[in-house]
Amino acid sequence: MKSILQQHIYGAYKFLRNVSDDGESEQEEEEKESNHAISLIEEDDITKTSNLQTFWNIFNANQGVAILAMPYVVKSGGYFALFGIVALAFVSNFTNKILVQCLYEYSPDLTSFRVRNSYVEIGEAFSPKIGRHLVNAAQIFEQVSYCTLLLILCGSILASTFPFVPLYQSHWTALGAMLLLPNIFLKSLNEVSWVSFLTVLIGEIIYLTVTIYAIMHHERWNFASMPDFKLKTFGAAAGIIVVSYSSQPYMPAIEGSMKEPQKFTNVMSVTYVAVTFVKVAFGFIGYLTFTEDTDQVIANNLPDGGLHMCVNLLVLLLAATSYTIPVYTVFDILENIEFPFCKIDNPKETKDKISYAQALAARLCIVSFTLFVGVLIPHFGLYMALVGSFTGMCLAFIFPAIFHMKICYDRLQWYDFVIDMGVALFGLVGAIIGCHFSVLALIAEYQKHEL
Repeated sequence: MKSILQQHIYGAYKFLRNVSDDGESEQEEEEKESNHAISLIEEDDITKTSNLQTFWNIFNANQGVAILAMPYVVKSGGYFALFGIVALAFVSNFTNKILVQCLYEYSPDLTSFRVRNSYVEIGEAFSPKIGRHLVNAAQIFEQVSYCTLLLILCGSILASTFPFVPLYQSHWTALGAMLLLPNIFLKSLNEVSWVSFLTVLIGEIIYLTVTIYAIMHHERWNFASMPDFKLKTFGAAAGIIVVSYSSQPYMPAIEGSMKEPQKFTNVMSVTYVAVTFVKVAFGFIGYLTFTEDTDQVIANNLPDGGLHMCVNLLVLLLAATSYTIPVYTVFDILENIEFPFCKIDNPKETKDKISYAQALAARLCIVSFTLFVGVLIPHFGLYMALVGSFTGMCLAFIFPAIFHMKICYDRLQWYDFVIDMGVALFGLVGAIIGCHFSVLALIAEYQKHEL
């Protein structure tokens, strides 16, 4: 069945063919142009994603290594932590939808048309002077921090897997950074696209393996052993939940790739129900199995032996493959960013002035910086909590709410402003509380090692 646009093209072609009296050559030329236009539309339809593919894209954007810390989150807040996972999923689902609304403008007859394509362009629409740079800065900080988290995870897993080797975790982290150095030679997304499938596959194997192990030891489960809620401990762990739901920067591209973008809202809701169920179940079962011994990375709780080593090596591979995409994102943003204090008359000429050697040197500095921070703060869960409380709250809750209020103000009701304001305040208060307790937890961890 032809799309509406195809029918219009075909109808225009028939009209031209009937009214034209300029000879057969003109009719043939018109037919060629019409067929070419239709072929372009059909080719574009092929590259678009189905609703099921969109489901997996959103699901993948909301999973990752953060799920490995979900049992630790439950340890930090008990049943309230499970409620927190569901509540933050609900708010994140909402902010994803309003962020996508900011991509569109409406004509007087309420026909929508897409005028923006990315989170950065939404930020620019919010504030032409600083919006783009604000979003870029937040994304760079978050992506660099995520790369650091993955390096910390590499060091933690290697130290746990080979305890008989006389090396500190910082040494293992440095070794992990050396193994990831080939990423500085990446040239395009085509070279990293295959990593996505491998990352998802490895992640699912790890989650399934740990879950099966936990179910096989269900005799340990004691529902009365769930810890009580304490703001100090849960305030630090809440950032981990935020990190696991910080998929907002990816949503404009995911929605734009759909064959039926009008169904994005429904697909988003169904996906969030599924991914939230996985996180709640994994966190709940993981904590019941290991209780107070639950580690920041649940794979470290598996007993020594073949299973422990195999799962840890899979986690190591997961961290390594997960590192590629965020670090390339940082490379791409920094190499294409237009700084407000720089006057660029011809961006192409400016970009050409950056030699290949200079680009490699800059990329090496970025990887080295992630290593430096990873060695300085060797606590996977606590650092993730800090990142989630800071940039995670901004990108997932605060920015979408305030951007939506300004960009879509002419089509919002009074209660929409109240809801957006509530979400923005929730994100701001959550960021303050989360950062405060995350820093306190990190300080306490360092003091514990000094004693």
